Amino acid sequence: MRDWQALEAQSGLILPDDYKEFVSAYGPGCVNDQLYVFHPRAAGGSEGLRLEILWEQASSAYSELSREAEEMYPYPIHPEPNGCVPIARSTSGNHVFLSPGRTGGADWFVVLDMGQWIPLQMSFTEFLWAALHEELDVPVIEGEPMFDPVGFVEL
Repeated sequence: MRDWQALEAQSGLILPDDYKEFVSAYGPGCVNDQLYVFHPRAAGGSEGLRLEILWEQASSAYSELSREAEEMYPYPIHPEPNGCVPIARSTSGNHVFLSPGRTGGADWFVVLDMGQWIPLQMSFTEFLWAALHEELDVPVIEGEPMFDPVGFVEL
């Protein structure tokens, strides 16, 4: 998939296919006006949802926060070894991560940071389905399913 080749080569990560297929199909945007989904070739800047920029911001923020209160941040964040990879951010600033699991990427699962860390033993698309159908124990996305594109994908 063209959208992912450069990012995966640069980062050394092979992200799960279901996640990459969703992001490639829909592009950068917002689910239900509540969850921003980032794309590897989205426009940068304040209006863009470039995945690499999210990675840099989350890595910096969580590194700083975990130094001050290590016990509150039980998961390493990419680019730390076996670090969780941020893939989405809610309008309230919470993050959705993909964790490479114990085998370093063969069993990716979703981890939420919503003021507390919530591991969900499910793939990205299983998470999105459950969130849109309000089947999770935490409200991540509420209301009728919709997706609004944000910005554009660079060629």
